[in-house]
Amino acid sequence: MSKGVGWTCLWEARAILGESTIWDHRDGCIYWVDIDAPSVNWFHLATGDKGSWTPPHWISAIALREKGGFIGSCEDGFAHVDPKKQIYDPFANPVPDKHVARLNDGVTDRKGRYWSGSCDVSQWNDSTTAEDKESSLKHLDKRSTGELYRLDASGDIHTLERNIVTANGPAFSPDGTIAYVNDSMPLVTWVYDLADDGSLSNRRDFLRFVPEDGYPDGMAVDVDGCIWIAFYESWKLRRFAPDATLIEERQLPVRRGLRPAFGGESLDRLFLITGSAGYSPDMWAREPLAGGLFEILDPGTYGLPNIPFPG
Repeated sequence: MSKGVGWTCLWEARAILGESTIWDHRDGCIYWVDIDAPSVNWFHLATGDKGSWTPPHWISAIALREKGGFIGSCEDGFAHVDPKKQIYDPFANPVPDKHVARLNDGVTDRKGRYWSGSCDVSQWNDSTTAEDKESSLKHLDKRSTGELYRLDASGDIHTLERNIVTANGPAFSPDGTIAYVNDSMPLVTWVYDLADDGSLSNRRDFLRFVPEDGYPDGMAVDVDGCIWIAFYESWKLRRFAPDATLIEERQLPVRRGLRPAFGGESLDRLFLITGSAGYSPDMWAREPLAGGLFEILDPGTYGLPNIPFPG
């Protein structure tokens, strides 16, 4: 394992597009996906054992499922996924046109409902580097084809937001009454009021960024209600208070942080998957740990339990 100030690289995985870091208390593993490989991967915290499975189509996000395995977002829509049993079972696709948009990040809320957003396909294909992303900022009006969906245990799918470029998150407050959503390319984090029935209201800006900050990607909320946000193209993981004050900034040895998650039996450990899409030999020389699975040391707080999807 490689170590630095405030971090340990648990797995030099060289993930191309790592996403969906998640702790599974059932087997003591940290899971994550590599969309572009494609693969679902797991790291056993107690033993260091590693495993990977190549699904028949890409998977962009997974969340615990009460009946075993995971609920996932994938090329074919929503799916029941179990990497250790090699199960990939799509059952519904909320995306109207897969040539225009595709599913991206996904998590369960405090009631176990599964939320997943989509992103514009053209901006995804054309925006790998920081330079690509900055050049595409002028054309976001043509690329806001993404949406935000909620999947209920009944199988009903609801569209909660439209005109998104790159949906990441969402994340939810400890009491389940607030939802945070990143639209990465427009460099904004929104906050909503979340009703008991799963409806969203009162959207307002929580944070706005500039390209020099990096592009807000995956999120995790701790027991204090603070929001940890990974940033693509920034070398930083940042923690914000519920009032949007920047509390802490962690320096990373790689520029593309993608999804933080708390884990371990006490939920007192913080993990982060990263990416390496389009890396040149020079970039690999500067960032040999790009695409690695990291532990961010001493977060000083605890995470919230993952609530399994009951469907």
